Amino acid sequence: MKKARASYEADEGAAPLRKFFADPANAELPALAADALSNEVFLYMGAGTGDLIALIQEAAGGARHGPGLDQLFGQKWGDDPGRAQARGALRALAEKPERLRVPALVIGFKVSDPPKVAAQLKRVDPLLAEVLKGTPLAGRSGRAKVGGDDFLVLTLDGSLVPWDGLNLAQYEEKKGEFDPLLKHLKSMKLTVAVGVRQGYLLVAVGDSTDTIARFGGDGPKLADRPELKPLAKLAGKPLTAVGYTSAKLRQSVAITAEDVAGYADRAKILLGQADLPADQRKAIEKDLDAFAAAVGRGLTKPGAAASASVRTARGWETLDYDYTDPGPGEPRPLTLLNHLGGDPLLAAVWRSGTTVEDYRALVKWVTVFAGHAERAVVAKGLADEETVKKYRADFVPLLKELSDVTENLWLPALADGQEGFVIDAKWTSKKWHEAMPEADRPLPLPEFGVVLGVSDPDKFGQALEGYRTVANKLIAKVRELAGGTIPEFEIPRPKVERAGGRTFAYYPIPAEWGIDRQFQPTGGLSERVAVLTLSRGHAERLLAETPPKIGLAPFADTKRPLESVFYLNWAGMVDAAGPWVDYAMAQTGGDEDRRRIARKVTGVLKVFRAYGSVTYREGGATVTHSEAVFADLDPEPQK
Repeated sequence: MKKARASYEADEGAAPLRKFFADPANAELPALAADALSNEVFLYMGAGTGDLIALIQEAAGGARHGPGLDQLFGQKWGDDPGRAQARGALRALAEKPERLRVPALVIGFKVSDPPKVAAQLKRVDPLLAEVLKGTPLAGRSGRAKVGGDDFLVLTLDGSLVPWDGLNLAQYEEKKGEFDPLLKHLKSMKLTVAVGVRQGYLLVAVGDSTDTIARFGGDGPKLADRPELKPLAKLAGKPLTAVGYTSAKLRQSVAITAEDVAGYADRAKILLGQADLPADQRKAIEKDLDAFAAAVGRGLTKPGAAASASVRTARGWETLDYDYTDPGPGEPRPLTLLNHLGGDPLLAAVWRSGTTVEDYRALVKWVTVFAGHAERAVVAKGLADEETVKKYRADFVPLLKELSDVTENLWLPALADGQEGFVIDAKWTSKKWHEAMPEADRPLPLPEFGVVLGVSDPDKFGQALEGYRTVANKLIAKVRELAGGTIPEFEIPRPKVERAGGRTFAYYPIPAEWGIDRQFQPTGGLSERVAVLTLSRGHAERLLAETPPKIGLAPFADTKRPLESVFYLNWAGMVDAAGPWVDYAMAQTGGDEDRRRIARKVTGVLKVFRAYGSVTYREGGATVTHSEAVFADLDPEPQK
C-alpha cells in the first residue's frame, strides 16, 4: 500500500486525478459510492448475448475440428495445427459476420440522491477528457442526451484496432476470403455510457445507447414475463435477489443435435485416418450418423429460468423455476426420505428416469460398435480371425448373461427408481484401530450409506446372486486363459442373517486386521428398501422407517410428490470433526491454549449451520425451493 501510494504521488500522469480528489467538492464521492452499493444493484445482458455466445462456441468448435478437417481434405496446412485451428475459428466467424456484435450490458445502482450523483458525474467530464488527451481516444468522450437524461458517453469503433496487422491472408484458401469479416470488424461500434436515469446510476456497454433509452420506458417489462408470475407469492417479503435467463440464451449454451452431429463428424475424420477398408469405414460412418441422430432426438431444449431469494430470520430462502419441458411421467413422493436415519449429516435422494428400454438401446449400440471394433482389429492385423472367434466364444456369452441379469432382474427390481446416499457420524470409538493411542473422548467416524427403492425384493436378491455367478465365471475364464498363473479364487456367498423381516448380508472382517468390530460393511434388504453401509448398526437405522427430522422450510411437507432432495448439516459435520482435531493436537503435543484456539476456529465455521433443497413440479415448471441457515456466534462470557 505504501509503495502504491508513493507511486501515485510521484506519477506526473496522475496529477489531474490528484487535483480532482483534492478538491473539497469531491469529498462526498466515497459516501455516494457506498450509497450506490447499499440499495439495489442489477446486471442486465440483452440483445446479442445469445448470438455472441453461440458464435464463440462455433469458433471454438472450428478451432478444435479445423486440423482434422484440413487433413481430411488434404489442405497444405494440415500438418500445422496452430494455423489450421486459427483457420477453423475464422471460418466460423466469417460464415455470418453480422452475428458478431457487442452485446448490450447494463449495470445499475439505485441511489438515494439522484441529482447529487448526476452533478458529481458532470465533474468527471474534464478529468476524463484530460486523461484521454494525447491518446487515440482523445475527443471520443462527451455529454449526450439519452431518453431525456444527460449521460457521459465514450464512443469507440473498430477502426481503432490495427486489424490489418493480423495478416488474415495467411489463413485463406482463396484471396479475399476473410475480407467481409475484416470489413465488419472495422465497422463495429462500442459505446460506454454512464449517467443517472429514473433514480438509478447506470453503466451501459453496447453498440449504441438504445438500451439505456428503453430503460424504464413504456415497452415490455421483465416483470410481465409469464415465467416471473409465480414470484408474486413473495410480494411483501424482503427480497434479496431476483434472476431471469431467457430460453434463447440457455439454448445457445446447451448441447444441440447439431453439436452431437459435429462430434460424429469428428469421429469420422479420425476414422478416416485409421486406413480401414472402404466398405467397413462406410458401415461405421453410417452407424455413427444413426447413433448421433438417436442421441440428438433425445435432447431437450432448455426453457427459460427465473429465481428469487428472500431474507428470513435465520438466513435465505430461494425459489428457482426451470421452464424446460420435464418430459413424461408425474413425480411421486420420495419415500426414501424416511430411510435416512432421521437426522443425517448429508443426504441426497432422487428418482432415476432410466428404464429397461433405455438399457436395451444402450446394449444395442454397444453391440453394434463392438462388432465394428472386432472387424477393425482383424483388418488392421492386430489379431487374427481365430483369436477374435475365440474371444467371442469365451466372453460374449458371459457378457450376454451379465446383460440379461441387468435387464431381467436388476432393473425390474429397482423399477421404483428411487436412489440416494447418506452420510452420518453416529458411531463412535475411543480406539478405531488397535495401533491408535486411546482417545480421551469418543471419536465419531463418517458413516457412508447407499439407499435404493426396491420394487421386487426377490428379483433384487436373484440379481445379486446372478452378478456373483457371472463374476466367478469371468474370473475362471481369465485364469484359464492365463494358463493357471493366477491363483484360484472365486467370490463366496456372503453370510446372511434375517432379523425383524429384514435380510442382512456381509463378509466378516478378519480379527487380525485390528479394526474396531463396529466396522462391518453390510448390505440390508427389506420389502421396499435396499441399503449398503459400513456397519450393521447403520444398515438397521436406514432400513427402519424414521420420518426426517430436518427443520428447514423446504422440508415442511415431505409427503408431497418430489423429484429430488438435498440436505447438508454443516454444523453437525464440524461437530463430528472437532474431537478428531482435538485428538490430533493432543497426539502432536499441542498445549491447552492451542487446543482452545482450534475449538474457537471450529466455532467460527459453525456460523453456517445448514442448507437444504427440494425439487418438485408446479405450473409447468420444475421448482427448487432451498434454504440456507446461518447463526451468530455465541457471545464470550465477560471476564
